[in-house]
Amino acid sequence: MRNRVSGPLPNRERYENLVFQFMTLRWGKVSSVETVEDLQVLERALQIVAEAGNSEARAAPIVG
Repeated sequence: MRNRVSGPLPNRERYENLVFQFMTLRWGKVSSVETVEDLQVLERALQIVAEAGNSEARAAPIVG
């Protein structure tokens, strides 16, 4: 699946990225999802959000 993701950033720029998702189905149920996107674009957007005062933008990745 291919999706375009976009939204406003605090500095009035616009975040835009292209996201691909690969899903594995087993017996008609999704058993895994892999998401691929341009991490440099995402990192720049998170930096802008963090500089605007949202500390969660710099939080460690969720693992588990």
